Amino acid sequence: MNSTKIRIASALAAAALPAPALADSEAFVVCPKGASMVATVGITITTALGTSSDTDTKTIAVTGSAHAVLSPTNPTWTGVTLDQVVIDPADASFHFDLYCFPFIGCQSIDVQMTNLVLTSLAPMSSAISATGNASFANAQFFMQGDYVATGVASGAGTLANPTTATFGCRITPQANQAVKLDQLTMSPIVTVVDPASLPAGVTALTITFTGNFTNTTMSGPWTPINPYDLTGAGLVNAADLCARGVGCAPP
Repeated sequence: MNSTKIRIASALAAAALPAPALADSEAFVVCPKGASMVATVGITITTALGTSSDTDTKTIAVTGSAHAVLSPTNPTWTGVTLDQVVIDPADASFHFDLYCFPFIGCQSIDVQMTNLVLTSLAPMSSAISATGNASFANAQFFMQGDYVATGVASGAGTLANPTTATFGCRITPQANQAVKLDQLTMSPIVTVVDPASLPAGVTALTITFTGNFTNTTMSGPWTPINPYDLTGAGLVNAADLCARGVGCAPP
């Protein structure tokens, strides 16, 4: 084929393509072994003695995962959609001192929290800043788990609380076509326990869960979603046909 025919074939190939289409990448990321979080649980309880509050903080192991859609195809990424985020803290027990009076001391309550999981309910999208930061306002999460309380009030119940929280993270490319999510942040999650499930003598119970995710990271490989973006430019156009050996001018 002579050069004129090659140029005509290249032009026809480009014309046969739709307008250049954006292409994205996706990543499935998980927490590495040894990840942890600092969990602060606050409790506010109302009984015949009145209303009292206390907090307790524990460092606990955490597992988690997320699915991210990153745009454009290759770093530097400028946008992200997280359509699945799961944060799974380990079981932990928290101690609270309530109704403290001079010379009398405090009444105590211990709360064992098990099967606690935070799961996103809907995709969340954000621009990615030049430093890799993304912020998701009004992110929808569901907190579920079980608790057993012993002490000044004894009882057991289930947490099942859809909530809206501000969620944030930093997204950075790593070697070997990997991506890392770190610097996770989440606003406190407040659960007002259903009065019908409260033990006798307790008229109100509120549990506030605050996580510090300094030592919680997620990482994994990223791959282009669009198999036709052969050049990795974030576009599907004539250059990708050329990468397949179609419609290219001779060197």
